[in-house]
Amino acid sequence: MNTHTPAALLAALLLAAPAVTASPSDGPASQGPTSHGPTSHDPASHAPTLPTLPAVTVPVAPVAPAGTTVRLTVTGPAPATTAPTPDGATAPAPAPRTVTLRCDPAGGDHPRADEACADLDATQGRIDRESDTACILLYDPVEVRAEGVWHGRPVSFARQYGNTCELNARTGAVFAF
Repeated sequence: MNTHTPAALLAALLLAAPAVTASPSDGPASQGPTSHGPTSHDPASHAPTLPTLPAVTVPVAPVAPAGTTVRLTVTGPAPATTAPTPDGATAPAPAPRTVTLRCDPAGGDHPRADEACADLDATQGRIDRESDTACILLYDPVEVRAEGVWHGRPVSFARQYGNTCELNARTGAVFAF
């Protein structure tokens, strides 16, 4: 198939269409050449003249930046002792703590929302990051979860850290509540 055929066909159609021209001195629009005078052989004179449309201004609503709302949950660390009490009962498992972090502007019920939003912005929404902080090698696990959106992008994060020192070093103020 010849790739120039559609363009050639379009050009032929435009040249074959009667020219519509109007000027203030002509009165009503005249339809192309007639038998009342000589015809022009200029191809541009055969191209249809389209009317000029008035300019239209369409109001555009301002685009609000996609917000950040993340539900954060921390479970742990375990109670200070897991040894049974004298009556044989064991200490209860830690209850999960949950807060909501909102950014742009910082808010929600996170106690350090400004710092947590700054930490997320610095890592482009990544919750976990590398850290050079040295933590004690004490296994006292902390489980964390984050669900929501950061600047319109979905966030789903869950991880267990060895202790609160490792959690704070790797997540900054995000889970500091």
